[in-house]
Amino acid sequence: MNRDRQRGGAEGALRRNRQSGQDLVEYTLALPIVLLFLMGILDLGRVVYVYSALHNSVRDGARYGVIRPTDTAGIEAVVRSKTGGLDQAELTVQVVQPDTETIQVQAIYQFEVVTPFASALIGSNQWQLGSQSTMRVEG
Repeated sequence: MNRDRQRGGAEGALRRNRQSGQDLVEYTLALPIVLLFLMGILDLGRVVYVYSALHNSVRDGARYGVIRPTDTAGIEAVVRSKTGGLDQAELTVQVVQPDTETIQVQAIYQFEVVTPFASALIGSNQWQLGSQSTMRVEG
């Protein structure tokens, strides 16, 4: 009877070793998928941040333009100062005054996705994010 317990114990240990080996293989197969998913979530968060920064900066630039509609350099400087966390080389700012009563400020940012294989899913790893604000000129 004592031998049966010992033999059962050895077989149980062998089963546990096989099970832990199987677990390791499953984790190894699932890890890349989980990491890709997490990187996609991080990219989505970056997109939301960039869009929010662009939206707020063009609104502030248009507010400045309401008071000083002819100061396009000042309007662009306001927009660029409000997008401090972004790469300024990838940012394009346009100031247009369609008529004497309105000012229109637009910013476009070249966003680069860092998730691997994103270009295969969406066609490119470069996105254009933009925002525009139109306000009436005071005066």
